Amino acid sequence: MSSSRPVLAASAALALALGLSALAPDAAAQWAWRDANGTLVFSDRAPPPSVKTSQIVRQPGVSATPVIPVEPSPATEAAPARPAPPSGAQRELESRKRAQEAQASAAKAADEDATRARRAQECERARSYLRALEEGQRVARATADGGREFLDDAQRAQEMQRMRESVASLCQP
Repeated sequence: MSSSRPVLAASAALALALGLSALAPDAAAQWAWRDANGTLVFSDRAPPPSVKTSQIVRQPGVSATPVIPVEPSPATEAAPARPAPPSGAQRELESRKRAQEAQASAAKAADEDATRARRAQECERARSYLRALEEGQRVARATADGGREFLDDAQRAQEMQRMRESVASLCQP
């Protein structure tokens, strides 16, 4: 090696360690690999045959900019890889899925509203009937033969108890 060669090799090693790529063409033609101990080795010669291809970090003519593997830190290990942007077909499918979900949600809300309205009507009917019973109004029932029979005091008491239970269950918020 000439006397300028060690200086160039040392500056190339320093530049590679710092991640710099603006070097003289002679200095950029460097090999870099990790040895068996995991130490980064720089040389102007190819690594020995015992070094696996996966351990070679840089070789002349393969990469214009030096690639120095960095030991993964907890922050880089935890960072998930960015997913590829969705294609047009995927965006269309997602849009249709969102529209179906919105439609299903609207239908469910409409059903719930109808159920609430029906319960409110049933609650009001039960309260009205209970008031009529409590005020002593005459209440008649239809008989099996099509006639009417009026409730006596015992039947009225049973009917009031049944209506109080109905009001309690129907008129809950």
